[in-house]
Amino acid sequence: MLYLRSQDGTWFGDPIPFYWDGTYHLFYLKDRMHHALPGGRHIWGHFASSDLINWKEYPVAIPLGPEGAVDSASCGTGAIIEKDGVFHLYYLGRYITTHGETRETMCHATSKDLITWEKNPNNPISRPDPEKYLVTDWRDGFPFWNEEAREYWMLVTAKLKDALPSRRGCIALLASNDLYNWELREPFWAPQLEWDHECPDLFYWTGWWYLIYSTASATFYRRARSLKGPWRSDAIDTFDGSLLYAAKSAGNEERRMLFGWIPTREGDRDCGKTQWGGHGTFRELVQDENGELWVKCPPERMAVAGEEIPLNLVPKLGDWDMAGRRCGCAFSDGLSYLWASNIPKNALLRFRFTPQDVTRKVGVFLRSDDSVNNCYELAVEPLQNRFTLTRVVDAKRQKDSAWRPLCIKDKTQPIDVTVFLYDSIIEVFVNDRAALVARYYDHQGSNMGFFVEEGGGVFENITVQELPGNL
Repeated sequence: MLYLRSQDGTWFGDPIPFYWDGTYHLFYLKDRMHHALPGGRHIWGHFASSDLINWKEYPVAIPLGPEGAVDSASCGTGAIIEKDGVFHLYYLGRYITTHGETRETMCHATSKDLITWEKNPNNPISRPDPEKYLVTDWRDGFPFWNEEAREYWMLVTAKLKDALPSRRGCIALLASNDLYNWELREPFWAPQLEWDHECPDLFYWTGWWYLIYSTASATFYRRARSLKGPWRSDAIDTFDGSLLYAAKSAGNEERRMLFGWIPTREGDRDCGKTQWGGHGTFRELVQDENGELWVKCPPERMAVAGEEIPLNLVPKLGDWDMAGRRCGCAFSDGLSYLWASNIPKNALLRFRFTPQDVTRKVGVFLRSDDSVNNCYELAVEPLQNRFTLTRVVDAKRQKDSAWRPLCIKDKTQPIDVTVFLYDSIIEVFVNDRAALVARYYDHQGSNMGFFVEEGGGVFENITVQELPGNL
């Protein structure tokens, strides 16, 4: 599966990845009605893969508790750790009081095989201290071994009681010697920056500690030399826009994947409100020499594509030099573009563009009608150092473009682009550094146009391959 969703039709939310013995175990929250049910009513689903291509779906890992139990309204996000052959799973246990108020607790389950889990009869193992934290938020537990302190720590999404209402978000800290009994400590990170710091994830990689968390707008990261901080931000501190949420990582010291989820839109329309739950996806994390994190498309995801589809590229406007899969565009102060028809709905597109000189914009018209009046425009803009996805409706560019920084230093360097067109998902990777995902439903044209605006250069290695199956 290229984009993950259960065979039973439930939606995918909040991935909980765990890498063990060469296999990626991807737990996640199964959602039936886009968080519309009281408390969410989420349970833990489970996929696993050893090659990141073939994913096996396992039975429900963590079901709802019985009426009156602390996990009767939802079994929410958490994480897994192993000790002495036993896997310890921590999750949000949410319940609704007799007064209709939501309460959150930390719950625990164990397993010998990662498949069958037994809930701790002493659940919950932790509740928020009402003197310090709001009782409505105590979730997303992330356990890890702190070698320096010689004890286990757990990060918890919480809200400070005494803080600015819009900046209550913090990451609380629990500590344990045995993974069963947990003691509350001073907050791990309480910067008073956001309303939430959800789904925390922490790992050490080549000299740096990385803290990943999500807010309503994106998935962020911070880094520090020590668990004591201070946690520093980089110029580009997110992995995508707002449509890749609650991303968490898994892997080893050599390679690390970032798993997230892509929300659907209400009414299956481009302008529909984003909904809770959708499809799971993943990228590969890249650490540069300065310690900054980037994302690229894992080769395993491209390996699922079929044979290359022959393209009949037809120049429509501008001065073009055509030679196989190499298409040179003479510099102009207007629009130049090529046209290709009969593009499959589900397709993998790849190309490289090398600017002849400083070029304002280059890109692709995706799922276009015959006249480019209705399409999705992917544009790389070297001068603005960004790339964008824009809806074009009745020949008008809409104002709700999604965009990401391009991350280039030289305005004339080659630009490598990979695009997944898959049902309602368009996912873009540029230069093994940046990614952008969007949900688009309305335009279903089978045409594609390669264009240059106010510039010139060469398109090379243009390939289109059909992707198998449907979401």
